Amino acid sequence: MLRRRTLGRRIHRVRILSPATIRSPAPRAFARLMRGRRIARVGRRGKYLLIDLDGALTLIVHLRMTGDLAIAPAGAPLHPHTRVLFALGGEELRFVDQRRFGHMDLLPAARVHHLSGLRRLGEEPLARGFTLTRFRPLLRGRRGMLKSLLLRQDVVAGIGNLYADEILFQARLRPARPVESLRPPDVARLHGAIRAVLRRATDGLARSGRPAATLLDARGRGGACPRCGRALAAARVAGRGTYYCRACQR
Repeated sequence: MLRRRTLGRRIHRVRILSPATIRSPAPRAFARLMRGRRIARVGRRGKYLLIDLDGALTLIVHLRMTGDLAIAPAGAPLHPHTRVLFALGGEELRFVDQRRFGHMDLLPAARVHHLSGLRRLGEEPLARGFTLTRFRPLLRGRRGMLKSLLLRQDVVAGIGNLYADEILFQARLRPARPVESLRPPDVARLHGAIRAVLRRATDGLARSGRPAATLLDARGRGGACPRCGRALAAARVAGRGTYYCRACQR
């Protein structure tokens, strides 16, 4: 949706309501440099949004836990947690972030991949080259809990806490299961679930739909497993709140 609604449009004005959201350059320079730029490309790398602008600049947005980018009519009431607004003619691109963890950088396009967070990222799970053949060696020789591995951005980029739970539910694997215990069929299901869950997340649910059994939906509806109907288990795995089904996940 973001790509479709913003590609080719010009940023007429930037309004920064929360200067702490802007990491570089300084907020005043950030607004000045972005003013008048046209959006040439919208992409993603891991959890980062990469918005290429004419003039060889790239806006790098990290949404963190609660960040969101939304299009709204110019002059529409602001969400109370709106941090930055980009005026696009009759509409605005608004960055809303309740917990203020999200941030933005504006860099020359040639320097984007020197940003420390991007430089450390591992395999891109939605890239064409992320095949089962390429995934298997990432697990070889590793120990520890499966969810811990999924959350490591230097191994596979872009998997957050909620989506790690969803991936493991779709793959029918327990979050605390040792990585070294996985058999070839388990690895194949895990690889397929990573790509399917993240593809739905990035494509937009309205266009691609959800599968019949979805852990993310179940958590919001009272915590019953959407496959077997039993109560979901809650635990701390890899230091993060975790939900899974004791019956469906092995």
